[in-house]
Amino acid sequence: MFTPEFINDEHGEFLLVASHSLASPESIKLSIAYNIARISYGLSLLPSHIRTCRVVYDIRGQPIPDQVLVVFINASGTGQ
Repeated sequence: MFTPEFINDEHGEFLLVASHSLASPESIKLSIAYNIARISYGLSLLPSHIRTCRVVYDIRGQPIPDQVLVVFINASGTGQ
């Protein structure tokens, strides 16, 4: 089963929310790998005009050191 949080049909995009632990570089790698697989699977099920995915990480309540966030930003390829 695949259920995105939101689909914007007009803009051809869907939204996924990840509530994963980002406490270590290893957990970050696992989370990114999981979400890449989740996106690929979702794209195979959604209409062909929906090609863009936004992943929002809900990190509320997680004490994440700045150096771990830098690892996440670099590993995710967002550069933000």
